Amino acid sequence: MTTLLAHIKIKPGSEAQWEAIMADMIHQTWSTEPGVKRYEYWKGETPNLYYCLLSFESKEAFYRHQMSPHHEGHDFAAVLEDIRLEYVDPVKGAGGGLASTVDTLLPADADAELKTAQERFPLTIPGWWAARA
Repeated sequence: MTTLLAHIKIKPGSEAQWEAIMADMIHQTWSTEPGVKRYEYWKGETPNLYYCLLSFESKEAFYRHQMSPHHEGHDFAAVLEDIRLEYVDPVKGAGGGLASTVDTLLPADADAELKTAQERFPLTIPGWWAARA
């Protein structure tokens, strides 16, 4: 499973446009993508700060999401000031039913799109997670 928290800072004045993009992303993701477990957007306390909690059955499902037509089709550059993807792992017994984030190898016959996604969004597993499994 792959779970991450996106920290999203949008440009001032682009709240309505960003929230319209989020609504479309939610609709498209849930209606067209197999392998999605959680996909939610949240407003932060700080103005123009949003979060997205994403969880997928596999790293491959996450990469397919990132390279999907609806993900690639929005003009994120027009609204984003900054974005940081942080891989997260559920605390045993307190993770809302999500499985651990694992970095599996891509299939030997992985297409170019998956390989590109892996280069753009490498999955990093901090060493300290293993001690807390």
